[in-house]
Amino acid sequence: MIFGDLILRLLFLVQMGLGVLGNTFLLSTYASTSWTGCALKPIHLILTNMAVANFLVLLFKGIPQMIFIWGMTHILGNTGCKLVYYIHRLARGLSLCTTCLLSTFQAITISPRTGGWMRLKDRAWKNILSCCFLCWISNLLINVFVPINLEAHQHTHNSTKLRDYGLCSSKNPEMSSAAKYTIIMTFPDVVFMGLMIGASVYMVLLLHRHHQRVKHIHTLRNCHSFSPEAKAAQTVLLLASTFILFNFTNSLLTIYNVFSKSHLWVQHATTFLAACYPSLSPLILLLRDLQAPRFCS
Repeated sequence: MIFGDLILRLLFLVQMGLGVLGNTFLLSTYASTSWTGCALKPIHLILTNMAVANFLVLLFKGIPQMIFIWGMTHILGNTGCKLVYYIHRLARGLSLCTTCLLSTFQAITISPRTGGWMRLKDRAWKNILSCCFLCWISNLLINVFVPINLEAHQHTHNSTKLRDYGLCSSKNPEMSSAAKYTIIMTFPDVVFMGLMIGASVYMVLLLHRHHQRVKHIHTLRNCHSFSPEAKAAQTVLLLASTFILFNFTNSLLTIYNVFSKSHLWVQHATTFLAACYPSLSPLILLLRDLQAPRFCS
C-alpha cells in the first residue's frame, strides 16, 4: 500500500509538473507574440483560451487532489471548497468548448474553396473572438449552482448522508435528484462532444480525399507533402481524439461514482484522467507544430 501511494504521488507530481510548465510556456509564447505588435491568428486565439482553461483545470483540480494524496486533507474551508470546485467546473467546460471550437474552425478552414464555404470561412474568422467570449459566459452561468451543497471535509460525519470528495464533501442526493443533476450537467458535454466528433469525421474524410488525390502524383516531393492547413488539421484531430478518449473514460467513471458508493480509487482515477488532456495538449502542440505560435497574421 505504501509503495502504491508513492507511485500515485509521483504520477500526479509528474503530470502536474509537465502540464503547468507546458501551458505556461504556451501562454508566455502567445503573450510575447502579442506584445511585439503582431496580431495572433484566429486559431492561436482559440489555443490561448484553451491553454488558460487547461491551466485552471490543473490549478483547481489536479493540484488540490495532489495535496490531498500527500496527506493534507483539511486545508480548505467552506468558501474555499465552493470556489475551487466552481472554477474547476468552469475550466473543464471551457476546455471542452474551446476544443470543440478549435475542431469546428479547422474543419471550416480546410473545407473546399467554393462560394458557400468561403463565405462561412470569412464569417468564422471574424467571429472567433465572439465565440471565445460566449464559451466563457455560458460556462460561468451553467456552473453557478454547482458548488451550492459543497462544504469543507469534516473529520466526523455519517458516510451515508455525505458524499466524500477528499478535500470537500456534499450531501448525498437521492437517486432521482442525482439522475436529474447528471442529465443537466452532461447535456452540454454531449452537445459539444457531438460537434467535435462531427467536425473530426469531416476532417478525416477531407484529408483522405486529399491523400487519394496526391497519391497519383509520382514525384516523391509531392507525394509526401501536405499543405499547412492539412498539417494543422492533423494536429487538431490528434488533440480532439485525445480529449474524447480521456473525457469519455472520465465521464463513465464519474457517472459510476454518482450512482454508487463513493470510492477513493474512483476519485483518484477521475482526477488523473481529468488532468491528462490539460497536461498532454501543450506537449502535442509543441511537438507537432513548434513554430506555430510565432506566426502572426
